Parts: sequence; C-alpha cells; structure tokens
Amino acid sequence: MAKNASKNFSDRFRELGLGTKRVSTDRFITKSGQFNVIRRGVGIKGFSLYHWLLTMNWFWFFVFVVVSYILVNVFFGLIYYWIGADQLSGFEHNYHPFLHCFYFSSQTLTTVGYGSISPIGSAASLAASIEAMVGLLGFAFATGLMYGRFSKAKSKILFSNHMLVSPYRGIKGLKFRIANARKSQLIEMEARVMYSFLQYENGETKRRYMQMELEIGFINMFPLPWTIVHPINEESPLFGKSAEDLKSEKAEFLIILKGYNDTFNQYVHQIHEYSCDEVVYDADFDPMFDPASVGETVVHLDKIDNYHRV
Repeated sequence: MAKNASKNFSDRFRELGLGTKRVSTDRFITKSGQFNVIRRGVGIKGFSLYHWLLTMNWFWFFVFVVVSYILVNVFFGLIYYWIGADQLSGFEHNYHPFLHCFYFSSQTLTTVGYGSISPIGSAASLAASIEAMVGLLGFAFATGLMYGRFSKAKSKILFSNHMLVSPYRGIKGLKFRIANARKSQLIEMEARVMYSFLQYENGETKRRYMQMELEIGFINMFPLPWTIVHPINEESPLFGKSAEDLKSEKAEFLIILKGYNDTFNQYVHQIHEYSCDEVVYDADFDPMFDPASVGETVVHLDKIDNYHRV
C-alpha cells in the first residue's frame, strides 16, 4: 500500500518548464500574470520592435507615437532648413524659419497639404517626396499596430487574493475563486493547479512540481464565479501539512487557465500564482450573490476575496 502511494506520488511529478534548481523566494509569476524572468546576454538580436510595441501598455504606446511623430518632423524640418526656408512658398519672417520648415514637414508627413506651404525648388521637392513616402509607410505601420493591439485576445479573470483551506465533504479542501471581469463569454474553461515546493534530495535542494487533482477541472460555461477545489485526502500532496510546513518548503501554487472566447473566436489563457503566505487555514468564502435580487443574477465581484473563519 505504501509502495503504491509512493509510486503514485512519484508519477505525479511534472516538469513545468520552470526548472528544478530555482530556490529563490521571489514570485515566479507576477501579479500581472507575467513570468518574473529577466533575460540577459542576448543583446540586440533578441529585441523585437513589433513585439515590444504590441505588448507595452497603452500610455507608453501613445507616448512612443507622439515622440516618434515629433522626431520625424524635426528631422525633415532640419533638412528643409538646411536646404533653405526660402525654397518653401509662403515663407514669412514673423516667426523662426525652422518653424516654417517644421509645419511644412507635418503637412507633408500626414499628406494633409493645406496648400499654404509648398516646395518651389528641386531639392525641397525631392525631400518632400521622400517624406511623403515615409509618412505613408509610417502611418500604415501605426495602423497595423493599433489593429494588432485591439484585436489581440486577452482574458481578464479575477482571482481571490487568498487560497483557503476549508472543510470539504468530511475532509478539508484547498480553495480559491475566479470570475470573469469582462462581459465576453468564456466557454470550455479548463483549470490546472501545480504544487511547487523545495525538496532536499541527495545533498541538493531541488524544486519539484506536482499536478493537483481538482474536484472539477473543466466547466462548459463560465458566466458565474468558479470556486476551484482541491480535496486534501490521503492522495493529496498537502495531506497532513500545516501552514508552517508550507512555509518551510517555500510552497507555491501555479494556476493555469484556458478558455474559448467567443468574441475573438479563439482560446485565451491566463496564469496566476499563490505563495504559501497567501494560504489561509480554517476559513471559507462568503457568498458573492445578491440574495435579494429578482430575475437577473447579481454577482458582486468586489467580494471575490471575502471570507470568514470556520
């Protein structure tokens, strides 16, 4: 019996791609759902401008667009200024000649062409034709980036801040709650929970990963909050372990979610991590539904982490 249990325990080890020699106490997955990994030594070869622009937040994206627009106009404005502001029609001396060149550059780059300023020399006309081509290519690139950012399928799943160890069908269960924060419909939701811990083996400390059995690991529709439960029975790697045991082995719980988004007609995924400090023993979640609602079901997402002691 003990040998079979030991065999089952060994068979459930998984290589998650996070390595076995990581003994750091820092989170491997950040609160934003990104891997807490810094890649060094790759150099410029590992940099992708398209990926960088596609994944940066919206604020810095618009800052990049505005700064790029100004710099391009300054560059061509200097070219026109070097050629001579008198090579542009409508030149007046009531402001600096460079501003005249800069405004002509902005009109040429955006193909607005008000008509008040136009090139009258061959050199200025050649520079304007090159800038017009740069403007067409630049705005086509920016349009593609905007479409890529808007059309990229993303999930916005809320996680409870804590995992709870609660009474569950005569035993105990490890629980956490998730909910869809967007109005999009997610179907065919699948959840996997990996248990990560440090193990001393042959004089060396290694990080191990085990997949945890769930009460329900797949649901067809996800309109309401989902409480994911791992029964802590005799086959569970958490059986007989206390909060102090989890802290001593620097336990982590890695969550992998995948579902089909009917808005984008493709699968989306999200990852999350709980540390051992975020596990609360002898507690259970409070209801999130409004008991007084009639007709439509009212769910209070701000109560996703509310719990009480049991």
